[in-house]
Amino acid sequence: MDLIKTAIWIVIGLLALSFFGISLRALVETPTTQDNWSFLVSTLEIGWDYIAAWFSDFFSIFGGGTS
Repeated sequence: MDLIKTAIWIVIGLLALSFFGISLRALVETPTTQDNWSFLVSTLEIGWDYIAAWFSDFFSIFGGGTS
């Protein structure tokens, strides 16, 4: 039931954007949006690598490794 409600709200949102003349394609393809996505993805990758390294070190220190 929640999936149906979500789908209905998405359709209503798309209709509202169309009513106001906003193109999602134009928004996504702008250089500013592309630059923002690139920055966000690279920042998340760096953060993920940092967290993964921290957990790896944590488990190796406290007996998570095998002999």
